[in-house]
Amino acid sequence: MLSIVVLACYLACAAWLASSVYRADENAARGRRIAGLGLGAIAVVLHAALLWQSLFAKPALSFTVAESASLIGWPTGLIALVLTWARPRFAGIGSVLMVIAGAVAATTVEGNAGFALEQQSWEIAAHIVLSTLAYALLTIAVALAIALALLDRRLRSRKPLGMLTILPSMEALESATFQALGAGFAVLTLALFSGFVFVRDLFAQHLLHKTVLSCLAWVVFAVLLFGRWRFGWRGRVARNWTLSGFALLGLAYFGSKIVLETILGRHWG
Repeated sequence: MLSIVVLACYLACAAWLASSVYRADENAARGRRIAGLGLGAIAVVLHAALLWQSLFAKPALSFTVAESASLIGWPTGLIALVLTWARPRFAGIGSVLMVIAGAVAATTVEGNAGFALEQQSWEIAAHIVLSTLAYALLTIAVALAIALALLDRRLRSRKPLGMLTILPSMEALESATFQALGAGFAVLTLALFSGFVFVRDLFAQHLLHKTVLSCLAWVVFAVLLFGRWRFGWRGRVARNWTLSGFALLGLAYFGSKIVLETILGRHWG
């Protein structure tokens, strides 16, 4: 029941934020944005309560695939709120991120049993927090990259922007995309480092595939950021590298977890 309430709050927030940048005068836009931010704050708080009930109130730390996605959705929603508050022109992007956060929150079902982690300590908790934050930042980077591609295609076709008018300028989108990529890459680096330090045995804990794919994703993002710095990569090239790295990261966590738990009947930890 709580997950439905959280979804409703996220969707209402998204609607108000989108309306604040779509054909609204300055006074109306400000009021709608404030309303959206208020609803978003409620959604984020309720989402945190939902995660506490479904994850952290368990006697042992365990995550289903849906709970993992919801855990990533929470910082995504929180960062979207901060982004919209700091940069009102990004309210349209914030509305899209709120829909994403609401969608994954709706999949959270209280009482679902997951495989408990055998190794439970503050080190593993820190690794989980870093991994979650990295995934959230990179999710935002992908959303920005897709929005940039849609805007670029519409402008090249010389068609009216329509609903795409809720997006900021291409220059602002491109700058924000690489800022999110840079932050996500930095946190992902810390997450991988903490994993290498704190994990006892990659083979015994069934973490080899996850680790290899995560490292490949790290390499892809590293090459992209180097290409941006050294060669000024942008546009389709930057978008393809961003999506490739994100796909590898998704396979690293969700793909390997689904195969390991659903098909092989094993689990990490």
